[in-house]
Amino acid sequence: MHFYWRVIEELKFLGETWVFNNPNLSRCYRLWIRKNADVIALSLQETSADHSPIFTYKKIIHSLN
Repeated sequence: MHFYWRVIEELKFLGETWVFNNPNLSRCYRLWIRKNADVIALSLQETSADHSPIFTYKKIIHSLN
């Protein structure tokens, strides 16, 4: 389901929409979204790594790539 979520997010960025025609797939996706809502909310926040102490070591900021 993570793959579907990433594709849907990319399509939203492009201004497109996605419709699930399979009811089982739609139900599984909805349950996955509810289960992972906290993590999804964190991933959609627009915070930079520059201000996070997690991404620095001795005040040296490293690349996330």
